Formats: sequence, C-alpha cells, structure tokens
Amino acid sequence: MQKRLRDMTWEDYGISENRYKELKAFCLQYDEKKSKIKYGISAMQYDGQPKAHNTGSQVENQAIANDIYKRDCALIEEAAIRANPEIWRYILKSVTLGLSYEFIEYDDEQGKIPMCRRDFYGTRKKFYAILNDLKLDHKLTDIP
Repeated sequence: MQKRLRDMTWEDYGISENRYKELKAFCLQYDEKKSKIKYGISAMQYDGQPKAHNTGSQVENQAIANDIYKRDCALIEEAAIRANPEIWRYILKSVTLGLSYEFIEYDDEQGKIPMCRRDFYGTRKKFYAILNDLKLDHKLTDIP
C-alpha cells in the first residue's frame, strides 16, 4: 500500500536535511533572479577606465547570466506545476517568499487555497522532491 502524500517524509523522497536547506535557499532567490533578468541586451558600458583584465564580451556575459537566471526560475515554476497544477501558484508563493500555509491560505488574487494545511505541506514536500530531480537532471544535461 502506498503512503498518502501528506504522510511522505524526506527519507521517502531520498532528500537529506542539508539538501532540503539547499533547495529552500535556491527557491528563496527566485525574486532576486527574476529582477536580475535584463530584457534587451545593453551595449558595452564605458566609464573611461581601462579594462585590460576583462577579456570577455559584456554583451555575451549578460546573455549567459540571463539564460542562467531564466532557467533557474523556470525550474522552480515547472516543479510547482508538476507538484500540483491546481495550486501551483500557492506553492510558488510559499517557497519563493518563505511563507507558511497560514500566510497564503487566503490569497488576495487566487482566493482560499483548496486544501487543508497538512495536504498543502505534503504537496510542498513533493515540490521539493520534483525540484531536486529537475536540478539533478539539469546538471547532467549541462555536462559536455
């Protein structure tokens, strides 16, 4: 017999306490990463000072940074949708802002969350397990 989602533990998902903390910190950077995405690549900024040590293109560096920030944000959003498409926005708000169930239970934009506290935390735990898998798969595909 399979465990109910609300009864799953970190051990059931194969996630250590330190890995959970790492995933949580990654999610808390979501708004910061979103704000660093620059739309429209800017040209070189010249401040009159020589930059002999800077051998890379500023435009190229900005494009790479944008791609990293966008992929990180997309990973978090995808994990929230996979965890539960019905409440993914609540999950996203909880994990990216560090808010408990009580603070998102009655959301101004979406209304009341359609599940109890225990089920929500079970779903949020599932989110972290999915995010863990996505991040591991993401690292494997980046290896040449």
